[in-house]
Amino acid sequence: MTMLTVQGFRESFPQFTEELFPDARVSFYLKLAGKQLDLERWSDWWIDGCHLHAAHNLTLEREAAKSADGTGGIAAAAGPVVSSSKAVGGVSKSESRAGAAATANPAAGQWNLTVYGQRYWDMAQLVGAGGLHI
Repeated sequence: MTMLTVQGFRESFPQFTEELFPDARVSFYLKLAGKQLDLERWSDWWIDGCHLHAAHNLTLEREAAKSADGTGGIAAAAGPVVSSSKAVGGVSKSESRAGAAATANPAAGQWNLTVYGQRYWDMAQLVGAGGLHI
């Protein structure tokens, strides 16, 4: 039987330390992912998909807490700022977007908010599970 464990998650994503992400929170999001992703459909990608799903949600939860206490927010989870500019003659245009938004897929919705969510979304499309998850 395939098992999701906090230890396995931390091996895949060592940046999610117990100090920053207590075992109980990691376990909660792993259980949530395990119930939302169909094991038969995801096959040997199931654990990876569940880990990305949990990493995305843990990141959002942590960033929401930072936002509440004034120490950060989702911009920190989105990655670096991407800027571009173009000029033709005397007319110029500049644009800046946070890293996650810079590579956003319009159909991915809230999964665009973190790099983990974007990777999860890409995998979900490959396994055909995108339509199962809301």
